[in-house]
Amino acid sequence: MRGVITIDHDDYYPFEFEAVIEYHSIGNYRYTVVFLDERLHAHLPLIEYPRLRASGEVRDIPFEGAWQPVRGRWYLMLSKLLMRDGEFEIGSVVRVRFRVEDQEAVDLSAELQAMLNENTDLKRAWNALTAGKRRGLAYRVSSAKTVLTNKKRLAEIADVLIGSVDRS
Repeated sequence: MRGVITIDHDDYYPFEFEAVIEYHSIGNYRYTVVFLDERLHAHLPLIEYPRLRASGEVRDIPFEGAWQPVRGRWYLMLSKLLMRDGEFEIGSVVRVRFRVEDQEAVDLSAELQAMLNENTDLKRAWNALTAGKRRGLAYRVSSAKTVLTNKKRLAEIADVLIGSVDRS
């Protein structure tokens, strides 16, 4: 789509463009996505961070995600919740506004942070992981729906960190 793009580094969301919501298939999986306007590629650290973490809005509906690479292009997956809240469908033309987030940031639950603070060996192993692996493990804990599941997942992560379980 060849709409107007905006690059304003003083703005809260410095990057803006229009895109069409479409399906993108990878093997047997089909995702709802928007593709990053090619004219923005040169203005973003896509080579250094091929899975570029970003946050922003798709037609005023907030998102947090990553621009994912595929054959020289980058796409953002749109969740079912975002699609529902925006009343979007395949073929909808949307304005995408976003900013690049800290690529090393990881949100930790209080329980996971406490576990790491209490055990220097676990914390050392945690810090040796890539940010992406830390985010995946942190999400495993934060997505637990019950206290029992949360405790079970914290124990699993401790096992991963001490090397008794390989989840790479």
